[in-house]
Amino acid sequence: MPGACESETLGCLDAIDRLNPALNAILTVTGEAALDRARALDRERAAGEWPGLLDGVPVTIKDCFELAGETTSYGSVRFAAEGRHDAAVVRRLKASGAVLVGRNNLSEFCLGSTNQNEHHGSCRNPWNTTHVPGGSSGGSASAVAAGLCRVSIGTDTGGSIRIPAALCGVVGLRPSVGRVPNTGVIACSVDFDTVGPLACSVSDVARAFAAIAGYDPEDPNSVDAPLGNFLPALRDGIAGVRIGLPRNFYFDGLQPAVAERLREAAAVLERVGATLVDVTVEDAEVAQARTGFSLLVADMAQYHLDKIEAAPEAIGPEVLRRLKLGLPVSGVAYAESRRWLAGWKLRFRALFERVDLILTPTTPIVAPAIADAADMIEATKAVSRFTYGFGALGLPAMTVPCGFGAHGLPVGMQIVGRWFDEPLVLRAGAAFQAATDHHRQRPRLG
Repeated sequence: MPGACESETLGCLDAIDRLNPALNAILTVTGEAALDRARALDRERAAGEWPGLLDGVPVTIKDCFELAGETTSYGSVRFAAEGRHDAAVVRRLKASGAVLVGRNNLSEFCLGSTNQNEHHGSCRNPWNTTHVPGGSSGGSASAVAAGLCRVSIGTDTGGSIRIPAALCGVVGLRPSVGRVPNTGVIACSVDFDTVGPLACSVSDVARAFAAIAGYDPEDPNSVDAPLGNFLPALRDGIAGVRIGLPRNFYFDGLQPAVAERLREAAAVLERVGATLVDVTVEDAEVAQARTGFSLLVADMAQYHLDKIEAAPEAIGPEVLRRLKLGLPVSGVAYAESRRWLAGWKLRFRALFERVDLILTPTTPIVAPAIADAADMIEATKAVSRFTYGFGALGLPAMTVPCGFGAHGLPVGMQIVGRWFDEPLVLRAGAAFQAATDHHRQRPRLG
C-alpha cells in the first residue's frame, strides 16, 4: 500500500494525465523521478525522520528556473538552455522535502499577463478554458487551481504571480524584493523581480515561503533581513491591525462584481478584528506609466538585447513588440523615472505610519476571454493596473480569493504590507480564510 507522500504524488500525476491536455499548464512532467522521491520520503517518515517544511508536498516550478543538466525553456524554443546548476530556490525546495512533479507553462521570457505562448501553446484557465489564466506564471496558477500540484513556485515583476493567482482563484505571494533569491532565474528587471509561491491555502503558501526565503550571497539583490519562525503565529489573528482602504484609483473602474466582492472582503476583515482606515495613495494613477513603461521596458530590452539583435524572428511577435518598446528609452528618461520612484517610496513610508496593511482588488476585472486578449500590451495594462506599482516599490503583496464575478470566474483581493513584513500579510490572509470558504471552491473539470 502506498505511503502518504506516494499517494498524494500519484493523485497529482493522475490529475496531470487527465486534465493537463485541456489546460496546457505543465510543459514537462517528472513522473518517475517524483515517485522515486515520494517513496524515499515515505521511508524517511517511517524511520522517524522529518524531511522538512514541505515534507512530501507535490510542487511544480515555472519553467524559468535553472535545473542542473536539464533544459529550461523560458517559454521559448530557440533560446531554451541546459542548466549548469540548480537555481537557489530549487535547492531549497529539495532540501525542504518537496516532490517536484512538473515544470509550468509561462509567457515567453516571463513577459506577459495572459500566458498566451506562441511556442508551447497557450495555457488555459481551469474555471473556463476559453479564458486566460493570467501570466506570466499562468501555468503555476492553473496547475494549483486544477489540483495538478499542491504548491507552485512562480516569479513576479509587475504582477506575474498575483494576476494569475487572482484570475484562477488561488493564493499567490509576491515577497519583498531581496527576500527570496533570484539566483538561477531568468530576469525581467534587475530591480522589480522576485520569486514566490502559489497554493490554494495561505498556510501552504506560508510554509513554501518559509522554505525558500533567506539571504543568498550569490544574488546581488538579496537582502539579509531576519525572518524568524513566523509559522506558529500564522493563526494569531489580526485584532487591532490597521488596514488601509484606498479611496482613489484602486476602486475606480471595477467590474461591479469585483467591487462587491471587495466590499464583502473588507467587511470580513473588520469582523475578525481589523480596523479599516480610509487612505489616499498619492500618484497611484500615474505609477504604472512612470515605472512600467520606462524603467521596466528598458530593463527588459537591455536584458534580451542579444536575442533581439541575433534572432528577432525566433521571438513571438507580441513579446518582440513589448521588448522593442524599451529600445528608445533614453538615459535621461530612465533616470527621471528612478528619481520619481524614490520619491514615491518616501510617500509610502509615510502612509505605512498610518496603517499596517493596504487592501485593494488584485485585478479590476475577472479573467478575460482568450479572444479578447490578443493584444498583449493592452491586456497587460488592463489586468496589471493594481499590481505594477507595488511591484516597482518592492513591497510584499499577496492575492487571496474572495469570491466570484462575471461568468463564475474568481475574484482576488490584494493585501500589501510594509517592506519585509510578509508574516503580517500572511496572517491577514489566514484570518480571512479562517472566516470564509472561497479557497475551498474548485473548478469542475473532467
